Amino acid sequence: MPDNSTTLPAARRHQARTRLVATTGAVAAAVAVWLAARYGAGLHPHTPGFGWAQRPAALPPGIAAVLSAAASLLAWAALTLIERTARHPRRVRVITGLIALAVLLSAPLSGYGVTGTDRLALICMHLAVGAVLVPAYALTTPRVSSAGDDSMKSERNPPFSD
Repeated sequence: MPDNSTTLPAARRHQARTRLVATTGAVAAAVAVWLAARYGAGLHPHTPGFGWAQRPAALPPGIAAVLSAAASLLAWAALTLIERTARHPRRVRVITGLIALAVLLSAPLSGYGVTGTDRLALICMHLAVGAVLVPAYALTTPRVSSAGDDSMKSERNPPFSD
């Protein structure tokens, strides 16, 4: 019989390593789309302006990398919270990830002052990051939460019942 005290930490290390690789892959995907837009299509990517006083801003690759890394780490934090609270964390994570991606796509689709090709490049960056994170984080999430199973068992059989 395997000793769970040694396999569980190894499983968590593997899970964390896989998620870190996914975060790195998401950053690389965003920068790759930026590079394709800049050097492949000859664009100078800009973010749209959102208020009457805000003008479109240039989007250098460093900013794209930092923003995709921040989004990836926030998604990881949300995933940790989902794993601790949801009965079916994988399902909740996939639904939450797709909803978040849809909401985040509103940024490149709204605003003013950028061309259609800039919007397309921004949409591709968002989709590239989502295409890496949603499946990678979902595959490292358990289908059913073990915490939810333990709480259900304790409700059925109180600890001090005769």
